[in-house]
Amino acid sequence: MKKKNIGWIVGVSTFALFMTEGIVHYNMGVRADDPKKKFHIPNRNALGEIALIVGIFSILNGVIVNEIKKVI
Repeated sequence: MKKKNIGWIVGVSTFALFMTEGIVHYNMGVRADDPKKKFHIPNRNALGEIALIVGIFSILNGVIVNEIKKVI
């Protein structure tokens, strides 16, 4: 992989980490309403919403990193 593709690596790693964080925060919200609830993966719609938001910001992060890399 060429060094100029660092944005791709950053985008994918950002997505993986922040998707995990999004699921944890989702469960924190669920537990705030019902402390007896166990950790679980959100339903398809909620998971899709989380993935969409995280995906958009992951792509932006990758693009920004590529642009910064061009000037340094």
